[in-house]
Amino acid sequence: MNRRQLLLGAAAAAAPAWATVRYERGLLWRLTKDGKTSHVFGTIHDADARVAVPPSPAEEAFARSRTLLVEFLPDAYSRERFTEAALFTDRQTLEEKIGAHDFARVLEQLAPTGLERDVVAKLKPWGALINLRHAVADAPESLDARLVGQARGRRLAVFQMEGVDEQIFAFDECPMETQVALLKHALAHREELMALEDETIRAYLARDLDGIWRLRERFIARYPEVAAHQAVMTKRLLYDRSVVMAYRMQSELRRGSAFVAVGALHLHGEKGVLALLQEDGFRAARVY
Repeated sequence: MNRRQLLLGAAAAAAPAWATVRYERGLLWRLTKDGKTSHVFGTIHDADARVAVPPSPAEEAFARSRTLLVEFLPDAYSRERFTEAALFTDRQTLEEKIGAHDFARVLEQLAPTGLERDVVAKLKPWGALINLRHAVADAPESLDARLVGQARGRRLAVFQMEGVDEQIFAFDECPMETQVALLKHALAHREELMALEDETIRAYLARDLDGIWRLRERFIARYPEVAAHQAVMTKRLLYDRSVVMAYRMQSELRRGSAFVAVGALHLHGEKGVLALLQEDGFRAARVY
C-alpha cells in the first residue's frame, strides 16, 4: 500500500504518454495476468432508466463470472453510519455555513427527499450536496444495485472495495470552505448541472470516457472561482480512491473470473484503475 501511495504522487510524471489515449473510450475491459482473466465494467451512479441495465457484452461477461466487486455495499449499519456522519453533532448548522438565502434553496430542492427541516438544518455541506444529487422521487434502481441483486440471486460472492468509514473520510476531510463553495455553486447552477448530467449520460451511452471528462472540465473552466475547490474534490473522490480500488481488486483479479463494477471515470486516463493495474502487470483489452 505504501508503494501505491507513492505512485499517486508521481503519476503525472511516471505514467506512459499513451495512457490517456488508450483509456479514453470503452466501458468493458478484459484484464489478464498469469493466464487468469476477469472483467472491469464502468458504471454510472445515476438512477436513470437509460443506464439502469448493463449492455449485452457486460451482461455476458457477468454471467460467466464467479465473483462481483463493487465500490461499496450499503447495508442497514452503513446507511445509519453514513447518515450520522453527514450531520453536525455540535451547535453548528448548515444555515450558519451557507446563509439564510441558500439554506432556503436547499430546503426547497430537498423537498422530494422527505427530509424534515431540523434534519436538513444539521446537514454538513457535503451531506447536503449528496442529497441534492439524489433528490429524485421514484428513481429507478441504479445499475450498481441491479448488479448486486443479480449476483446475490445467483449466490455469487460479492465484495466491496471501500468501507463506510473510508467513504465518510473522503468527504469529511474536505476543507469546510471547499464544501461550502461547492454547495453554494451547485445551488446557483442547478439547471446547468442537470443539463450536464444529461449530457454525461449520453456520453456514457456512447462509451466515451474522454467525452465525460471533457464535459466536466469545460463546466469547471466556466467558473474559475471554484476551480481550486473542484480540484480538491477530484483528488479526494477520484484519484485517491482509484489508487485504493486498483489495489484492492487485485486479489480477485489474480484468481480470475471476477467482475468488477466501478464508476466509469475511474477507468479514464493515466491515473485511472486500468493504468494502475497495468503498472502491476495486468493486460487490459477493450471489449465494449
